[in-house]
Amino acid sequence: MKVLHILYQSLPNTSGSSIRSRDILHSQLKIGLKPIVITSPFQNSFSNNIDFEKIDGISYYRTFSNSKEKVSENKSSLLLQIKKLFRIVDFTIQVYRVAKKEEVDIIHAHAMFFCAIAGKISSLLLQKPIIYEVRSLWEERYKKNSFANFLIFTLITLIETFCMFFANHIVVINKNLKNELQRRFLIKNKEITIIGNAVDLSRVIYSNLERDKIIFAYIGTLSPIEGLDLLITAFNNLKDKIENKLLIFGDGIIIKDLKNMAKGNSSIEFKGKVSSHEIYKAYEQVDVIINPRKKSYLTNSVTPLKTLEAMAYKKLVLASDVGGMKELIDNGKNGILFKSDSIDEIEKIILNTIKKQDINKTIENAYRFILEHRNWIKNAKNYNSLYEKLING
Repeated sequence: MKVLHILYQSLPNTSGSSIRSRDILHSQLKIGLKPIVITSPFQNSFSNNIDFEKIDGISYYRTFSNSKEKVSENKSSLLLQIKKLFRIVDFTIQVYRVAKKEEVDIIHAHAMFFCAIAGKISSLLLQKPIIYEVRSLWEERYKKNSFANFLIFTLITLIETFCMFFANHIVVINKNLKNELQRRFLIKNKEITIIGNAVDLSRVIYSNLERDKIIFAYIGTLSPIEGLDLLITAFNNLKDKIENKLLIFGDGIIIKDLKNMAKGNSSIEFKGKVSSHEIYKAYEQVDVIINPRKKSYLTNSVTPLKTLEAMAYKKLVLASDVGGMKELIDNGKNGILFKSDSIDEIEKIILNTIKKQDINKTIENAYRFILEHRNWIKNAKNYNSLYEKLING
């Protein structure tokens, strides 16, 4: 069975969304499906200026426009956003051509609406079913800043809702997201399947290095929602009480602000961005992963991939009690939750972890949770069943 995956972003971008896409593709290939990929005009390829490449045996069709329009967390001007929006016309033509050329059996469009619209038009022309996979309510970031942004939020929400309505099936990554979508009038009766984030265990490389003192870490995108300002403040407050290090791996739009906050504290080290195929090198340097996400509509509805990855690498996970984390962590069993948006709570959880004698039981429970519920081969079989159901009517 041939499946055309339409991706807004992919490797070489190393965001959580790109890693999920990579693992979907590879796991589907392992169980006998034939995934084909086309990426948006805003995603570059590994090699410059090419429109086709093979990555680990999977065909990628590239439609990259130019570096000014590349996928980024940085805000772009209104003029550039409008220009990017008009790219959808040519992109839709290219999606149709690839789907027809490859004679695909089903189209799988991944968030966002740019991919869903191109996929739906192609599916109508070729009479193939389409799945729309929703990974977050990304439009929420526009909601509170200004009236103009609120109008953008409203428009995007409407477009996204119509994309879901016209899809043959909706896939989401967690229960909270499914519940949020079912509150929308147009899609309250649509069939929605949950296929959660997971880990490709074949990529996990273990190391059991013993250290005198626990080393804490954050690994991921340095984004305002992650609460890293709170984490750094907590470590600054504890500077004279503990000798434990905090290592921060990753890059993002707030890195300069975070480095300024950490000035004068030799216990905090910024290790830079780590490529996906060398992520094991980051995990082998640390013992405890801490994710102090701030509470928001977005973080309550999204389950992070890095939390599961840390469990798979047999690291203790400490996380704030936002909805996305609570769906993954059974407090005290496979990880530790603490109150979000509280520097005091972060300080307490750090001190308690240092004092705790045995964390191995929690780590083993977390690894078992990954094995039994969060592995990509199991997910790939779920996708296959869904594809067969839609193709066979």
